[in-house]
Amino acid sequence: MLPHSLRFLGPRRQDYLPGLLDHFRPIAQGMALLEEALKYSLARRPESGFKVLAGEIDILEAEADKIKRRIRNHLPAALIMVVDKTLFLSYTSQQDNILDAVQEAVTWLDLADFEVAPPLALAVTRTVGEAARTVDLLRPALAGSIDLILRARGDRGEVKDRIDEIRRQHAKVVKAKRGLIAAAYGSGMDFARVYQVIRFVEYVYRASHSVEGCADILRAMLAR
Repeated sequence: MLPHSLRFLGPRRQDYLPGLLDHFRPIAQGMALLEEALKYSLARRPESGFKVLAGEIDILEAEADKIKRRIRNHLPAALIMVVDKTLFLSYTSQQDNILDAVQEAVTWLDLADFEVAPPLALAVTRTVGEAARTVDLLRPALAGSIDLILRARGDRGEVKDRIDEIRRQHAKVVKAKRGLIAAAYGSGMDFARVYQVIRFVEYVYRASHSVEGCADILRAMLAR
């Protein structure tokens, strides 16, 4: 049996799990801004518009880091956490990695003019859209997992289906990435431009891959 002091603290320190949803909000916004930044780059709109979007993503990244620190600094003792502490900390890192990858993707957009032929531009846009869809799917999976863990509310099978949907969606991103890299090499563009496209799509892929990592950790939390 837990010591009396820990039994007293237990039900009062469970806000760290809903805090993950607070942390997810700027991450989702950052992914949406990446889609807008790509549109600016492909349309060669005024550079000032792109700079504003990139600056907003930096602000969101700082906000996400602040939320992550707040959550981690106010965790209860591992003994009374409703999920394994190591899993929880791993989850916060994986979720944070999504926005880090978005930031890096924007950096590669900004290194030089993102000049690609229309068919390749369409492939790039579709790949980013598939990755954005992966990010969107994380919120309902996370919210459903929190409801199950904290309140025993919801259908476990339905939550697991949401987690599996993330994996299926990430597989689409993997396929799109491979096709895009092959198309870039076969496009006839100079190597510097091909390399820029490949590095950009690599970070887009990493954002989606981090979402899949989050999904794996959620499943482990549910199995505990």
